[in-house]
Amino acid sequence: MKLTTFVYIAAMLTFSFSQPTMADELTAKALQGKWLWTHMVMEGSQEMRLDISTEFQADGIVVFYLPTGDEHGRGSYEVDQTSIIYTDKNGKQVWKLVAMEDGKLHVDHRGAEMFFKRQ
Repeated sequence: MKLTTFVYIAAMLTFSFSQPTMADELTAKALQGKWLWTHMVMEGSQEMRLDISTEFQADGIVVFYLPTGDEHGRGSYEVDQTSIIYTDKNGKQVWKLVAMEDGKLHVDHRGAEMFFKRQ
């Protein structure tokens, strides 16, 4: 194997493993619909199971539902290229996109990793 081929392969592997997975582009349209907020990993590796249905509506409203179907809370959202900006009665939160691929969404809010899957 030529040295240039080896260097090229090494560079491609390094690039592919260092970039977040974003096979699906984060847009308001791609986010719309129902998602299941499956779990959250807090700083210090503490994991919480959630199973909260989450609906991102076309009008910029996001609604959270308990497993019983009762509404748990609501707020508004905006999307930029790398984040979901969520706002409710407690103020604004920026959820940074980590990955969005194959019907799964992974965001980070100041060290709290949140995981969703499309319903």
